[in-house]
Amino acid sequence: MKRFYVIFFTLIMMIVPSITFGSVINKLNETGKFTKLNETLSKSGLNENLKGKGPFTVFAPLDDAFAAISAQTYYGLLREDNKDKLVNILGRHVFSKKITSSDIDSEIKLKAINGEEVTIKKVNGIVYINEAEVVTADIEVSNGVIHFINRVLQPLN
Repeated sequence: MKRFYVIFFTLIMMIVPSITFGSVINKLNETGKFTKLNETLSKSGLNENLKGKGPFTVFAPLDDAFAAISAQTYYGLLREDNKDKLVNILGRHVFSKKITSSDIDSEIKLKAINGEEVTIKKVNGIVYINEAEVVTADIEVSNGVIHFINRVLQPLN
């Protein structure tokens, strides 16, 4: 019987760390580093999509990343008449497939959910998306993966 418990607890210890809880939105809310992103996702309606089945990859700008945007621009984007523009900006950060840092060898171009082509590359072990650096990679969630980035992505053109 003692052997059974040893095997059982060993299996539990191996399985539990690999289980991911919560959706992209749950994790963004839980970390406390994404109040501005959460506010914009809520205003745009994309938060409901990111609660869905996925898989999603979200390159999530930290609150500090929003500091580079003027308050006038930020609050202007939250107005109802700018919702399409906000959806377009946020859509640049979301992909409808799971992309981990190990999937990036050198440079790839992928279409974000807003239809724009985005460049993701790895240089000296650091992942970049357009001009933003991934500061924390591969946060697994039940419906995909989140990468924390240091900038809000701007269009390349």
